[in-house]
Amino acid sequence: MQEITDFINALNPPILFKFILTILVVILFLTTRWLLQKSITKLGRKYHHEPNRTAATKRILVLSLYAITIVVLVIVWGGNLNNLWISLGSILGVIAIGFFAIWSILSNIVAGIIIYTINPFKITDTLVLVEKEVTGKVIDIGLIYTKLQDKDGIFTVPNNIFFQQIVKVKKPK
Repeated sequence: MQEITDFINALNPPILFKFILTILVVILFLTTRWLLQKSITKLGRKYHHEPNRTAATKRILVLSLYAITIVVLVIVWGGNLNNLWISLGSILGVIAIGFFAIWSILSNIVAGIIIYTINPFKITDTLVLVEKEVTGKVIDIGLIYTKLQDKDGIFTVPNNIFFQQIVKVKKPK
């Protein structure tokens, strides 16, 4: 019995506790991720959401869950969150300056998020850009641009165009 006690004392109980807590956090993360993905898939089917919208929702929520898990693990191991927030703030500041330099890409990303959120058109809808006299069937909606297809082929339209011009949406029959 003394050998077991000596072995546990040699392991340094605070580190052993942190290790066990880390395993529990990882198990909780994996379980929550699995339940979240399963629930979103089920809700997507129930409410007839497009598969790409369901997949995007899963990605966003799982990435958020990863971030939360990382913060919890930093706390478990006694990390200083102030340093984490300072680093994150610095990174976001650099990204913001970069986005200011390439504002057109940022406007397309924001437009893509708005298109995703309000869902003004769906894949298989036909869009008519009135001012450009362009018509095409939606085959993909991305973060920066949307792909349309007409008789001549596939072309891309920057997402911010849909907020700057009149767009007619024709639903498939």
